[in-house]
Amino acid sequence: MLNLCSIGSTPLLRPTTLVRPHSASIASDLSQGYLVNNPALSRRAASTPTTLTKVPVCRSAEKKNNSNSTIDFLKDIGLDDSQVKKIANSHPRLLRSKVEKTLIPKIKVLKDFGFCESELISVIASNPLLLTDVSRDRLLAKLDFLKSILGGVENVLTAVKKVRWLLYASLTTKLQPNFELLKSYGISDERLQKLLVRSPMYLICDHKHAQESLVRVEQVLGIPRESSAMFLLGFKVMVSLGKRGLEFKFEMFKRYGWSESDVLVMAKRLPLCLLMSEARLKTRVDFFINKLGYKIGDLIACLPLLTFSMERILRRYAVMQVLQERELINHSICTVMTCTESRFLDVYVLPFKDELPELYEAHTGKKLVDSSVQKVEEAVLSDGVGGGCN
Repeated sequence: MLNLCSIGSTPLLRPTTLVRPHSASIASDLSQGYLVNNPALSRRAASTPTTLTKVPVCRSAEKKNNSNSTIDFLKDIGLDDSQVKKIANSHPRLLRSKVEKTLIPKIKVLKDFGFCESELISVIASNPLLLTDVSRDRLLAKLDFLKSILGGVENVLTAVKKVRWLLYASLTTKLQPNFELLKSYGISDERLQKLLVRSPMYLICDHKHAQESLVRVEQVLGIPRESSAMFLLGFKVMVSLGKRGLEFKFEMFKRYGWSESDVLVMAKRLPLCLLMSEARLKTRVDFFINKLGYKIGDLIACLPLLTFSMERILRRYAVMQVLQERELINHSICTVMTCTESRFLDVYVLPFKDELPELYEAHTGKKLVDSSVQKVEEAVLSDGVGGGCN
């Protein structure tokens, strides 16, 4: 247990003492006592300059005692020294909280809801202000609402871990209205449950922004709400980009030779492509268009090519080139690139393991040899490679 009462040799009782105003952080109080003299916590909170004000000593002593009680309580529920240190440094305001009145009721809500000790520690360590900034009744209402949507405590915990401020989000102005809004567009409860567990940030965005994003999915991207999965993907992209971000992405693709109609066709078929960085787009354009001689229309016909890693693209293309040179296959690059890894091995690698062992060795990474595959990879990365669609 940390010695929370240690304040060095400085007397507690004086006519007056200098501390921060009540509205400011109490880091100064703590740094002169607990944070400085206790080696478990750092001096960072003590180093911040601030305006000092004279107040009666009894108030200062009361703050220190309350801070000690709060830290004792945090350790009693299972937080370790490093977690307490982090909270004391980053959220010293929490240390003013009254244990009996503020902290214990909220911990009881979480325990009664079904959080075990380890889960409780995880939630508090990552969401310390949950104990101060959200009232007991609001916390209970949010947990009940999330449980009603997600169908279980485990799913609620998963969602909270993914977005630590999920329980801070307004239930009445964001979470619930956005949930009902997406339902009105035909998104099923099952899809919304998955969205809330995997990517809850899309349901706790500003409600007006959510409304505008849904309009853009239909009017700009041209994705009908009846295509539920693609429509929801378009919604996620529009929430992420916003109006200005969408305009920037259109201009980015145009800089690499895409027409506006090209971008619209791409966005409607696979809106996820709009989230590509310019660096990622450049490497794909350099490889497929500048080096291999493909056309933008070829990429639009097989949009997943834009989403794969360059490692996957280079290795599979090298294998395909070796097999085509020996007239062992005549498959399109789209077919080769988009099949699953297991199918790729079954069709393009394992059948030729004896005849071309370097294919297997190079592709699986078991052994890198100076093989024809590696030579093709090197050639692909050089300036002299050309080609066309197969």
